Amino acid sequence: MKKIVLYGAGGHCNAVIELIRSSGNAVPALIYDDAPKVSSILGVPVQNYTTGAIADEEDVCITIGNNFIRKEISKKLQCHTSTWIHSSSVVYPSTHIGKGCQLLPGTVIDAGVSLGDFCIVNNNATVSHNVTVGSFSHIAINAAVAGGVTIGEGVLIGAGSVLLPGVKIGNWAVIGAGTVITKDVPDHAVVYGNPSKIIRYNKP
Repeated sequence: MKKIVLYGAGGHCNAVIELIRSSGNAVPALIYDDAPKVSSILGVPVQNYTTGAIADEEDVCITIGNNFIRKEISKKLQCHTSTWIHSSSVVYPSTHIGKGCQLLPGTVIDAGVSLGDFCIVNNNATVSHNVTVGSFSHIAINAAVAGGVTIGEGVLIGAGSVLLPGVKIGNWAVIGAGTVITKDVPDHAVVYGNPSKIIRYNKP
């Protein structure tokens, strides 16, 4: 049974532990964290990370939901990072899925979709045909992304949100839970509501 090292002992780690276990051919062996608050999660021990603690040949899964932090951690880890796809996910052969991605139960990745590296597609989210998703983005629970949408790097698509066909979402934008997107969203914008409205901009 393959042993997997995890990095990040927050809430998202719980979901990924079970995702890995559900594969039937791997087990989470150890969790590293920069400031651990618990000694274990779901029976997997947690340790404080120190430089060099992870060997180059180890298979590491970054279990951090925050897009920016996930990117920063990926920069300092030069080891192998697997992609994990739950058996209940629908992923068509014409898709491209980057390294380190996590597809949780019930996700649908339609024809011609391209996911960048270290993306999270959460429970029951749907990404329709010919969508491009930038690296380090997170499509949350029950979100629906229609065909031809372009999503930039580091974007958070909130739970239950709907993106209509062909819209473009800028880098590091945040789409609030339940938001309906009918037009393009600029870089770093935080958008909520139906109809959607820009509330503020995050600092680059």
